[in-house]
Amino acid sequence: MPGKALLSCWNKEGTEALARSLTEAGWEIWASGGTAAFLRERGVPARSTEELTGIVSLLGGRVKTLHPAIYSAILAEGADREAMAARGETVFDLVAVDFYPFESCSQGSPRDPEVTELIDIGGPCMIRAAAKNWRHVIPAAGAGCFEEVARAVAEGRDDEEFRLSMAASAFDLTSRYDLAVSMNLEKGAVPGLRYGENPHQAAWIHFRRPAEGFGAAVLESGDSLSYNNYLDASAAWDIVSDMPGDGPAVVLVKHGNPCGAATGSTAREAFSRAFEADRESPYGGVMATRTEVDEDLMEALKGLFLELLLAPSFAPGAERHLAKRKKMRALRMPPGSETRLQSRTVWGAVLLQEPDRGCDGDLPGRIVTARAPSVEQTRALDLAMRVCRGTKSNAIVIADARSALGIGAGQMSRIESLRMALARAARAGLSVEGASLASDGYFPFGDSIEAAAAAGIAAIVQPGGSIRDQEAIAAADAGGLAMVFTGKRHFRH
Repeated sequence: MPGKALLSCWNKEGTEALARSLTEAGWEIWASGGTAAFLRERGVPARSTEELTGIVSLLGGRVKTLHPAIYSAILAEGADREAMAARGETVFDLVAVDFYPFESCSQGSPRDPEVTELIDIGGPCMIRAAAKNWRHVIPAAGAGCFEEVARAVAEGRDDEEFRLSMAASAFDLTSRYDLAVSMNLEKGAVPGLRYGENPHQAAWIHFRRPAEGFGAAVLESGDSLSYNNYLDASAAWDIVSDMPGDGPAVVLVKHGNPCGAATGSTAREAFSRAFEADRESPYGGVMATRTEVDEDLMEALKGLFLELLLAPSFAPGAERHLAKRKKMRALRMPPGSETRLQSRTVWGAVLLQEPDRGCDGDLPGRIVTARAPSVEQTRALDLAMRVCRGTKSNAIVIADARSALGIGAGQMSRIESLRMALARAARAGLSVEGASLASDGYFPFGDSIEAAAAAGIAAIVQPGGSIRDQEAIAAADAGGLAMVFTGKRHFRH
């Protein structure tokens, strides 16, 4: 059924075609000043919003559509909408908007008046109102969708499902527009990034408001963090925050994966144990400690180049050491952990998921072998799984009750990750006899279990869930291993 459409477009591409299509279908076209003039010049009849508002514009064009009459016509629903229509008042059935092109100048200075003037207010407000009232109004956000909208109306496909889809698109567009504005305005207020993962890639960081996590962290010393620093820092802080107990714990990370992790009675002891497992990889990496960095720990770090050191606090003695290490950044982290949805981008889409909040509750799990793990082995299984959770899949971690002994990360097959973990422990001169092993996913075959038994591993924790679980259990029993199923997978891609 023909209705009334409101058009307000900076970019006029597709505007005339949309208006003509609607007019031919019997719709009445309303438009804001510039858009109305554009359509009339091309022979498309259009009523001006001035007839509703009584104003052409205010403040030199800054205010044209911000008026109760326009928003009443967009937002009216139910009995209000029926009453307005019965009185002959205008209610809109379609709102088509194209914003000021802020993104074209978003890299300009926020202090430049020309940049500020391209922040659209009326357009986003009108399309958000239309999207909120999608049951009655078709929200057409951005010139790129005008052809699709015209076709849907002409073919009678402008039903609730279509309008709901357009409403989602409208809020997606406004959220990206607002993010571009926010990132422009915060220039100078947030750390700059020299480049992305590689020098030829430009990069930026945007912090949530109110500040939390890395947005609330304080740079105690050194230059601002790089793109890769933030990625490694996030991995390190996530793991160290989930280490067993509440005493000192240290995690060393390189390229997103832990290369050492341990607990101790002091931060220095925890570092020494973590570093013992791999004395090569941490060079140029990131270190996180769950307790205060003191002078004793800083003494232990002499000779080890770290890009970044994260801790909840730094003692005065440690600060003196930090002042001498110009190339190492020190970041004081706030309390708490990630609670919001996590996001990653793929081409044309954003993937969202809840955070994997840790391994509490994974153990004691379900014992599936004839032999149960000892108390000490269970402690080792717990530590191994917590480190394994923060390691890229396929992940294998071999550990005792205090530290990781060997870590295998990111291999295409699980047995390759196991071989890597065993090789790293051997390279460090650490015995895995009687140690425990954690796997972030199930074992698809018994070969990994057999290899672990041959190496002297005493206990294994894994999620279970393979169609060959019985094969894995049989291999564990044959090798005299204890094995626990948690029923919870901790993949990290």
